[in-house]
Amino acid sequence: MTIWRSALPVAATILLAGCTTRLVNFHDYRGDGTFTPQPAPSIVCRDGYTVDLGAVDLTAPGQITRRLEGLPSIEATLGFAMSLASPNGSDGDATYLRRPAALIELTLRDERGHIVLSRHEQLSEWTLNVAADDTRHAYMYRRGTQVEVPVAPGVVRVERFPIGQDESWGTHFVPRRGARYALHFAVEEPDANLAGIEIRLQVNGVAGCL
Repeated sequence: MTIWRSALPVAATILLAGCTTRLVNFHDYRGDGTFTPQPAPSIVCRDGYTVDLGAVDLTAPGQITRRLEGLPSIEATLGFAMSLASPNGSDGDATYLRRPAALIELTLRDERGHIVLSRHEQLSEWTLNVAADDTRHAYMYRRGTQVEVPVAPGVVRVERFPIGQDESWGTHFVPRRGARYALHFAVEEPDANLAGIEIRLQVNGVAGCL
């Protein structure tokens, strides 16, 4: 996938104004979990969404399979939402949370059985994002590799690789319209040091503004 970044704000606004997606009244999702739209902060931004697939236990071996059907055809990530609390019950701070060391397997297949993406690795290799205005919560996902290639003054071409089926990259992918997916998740080597942390498997549609 190639992404263009421009230093010209007017051009960016025109581009996004023509390709925004509104999900407030989206009712096409028919898979497992709970679909929640995330409204964009501006009319020139794209709405996002969250499909919450339930809590997962990284402290013990186990596996689950979830069905995804009718997702919006915008870039999404598979990942884990983490909620923290200190042992005494007061608010924790995700900025001090280490990445779990659990060894996991995460595989997404389409309705034909084709692998869209597959990860088999320790979660310590994943990216952990903490919102500046809500340090009790974090989101963990896997990036692929990308490079920025200058093409003109103030403009770079961002190239991702390798790119798989349905534009998959790390745990990112772009659902095909009308596609049905099966998401398999397994904990092979647990991490016992996660007391007081709730971890939920999620699909997050990427909201964004240039």
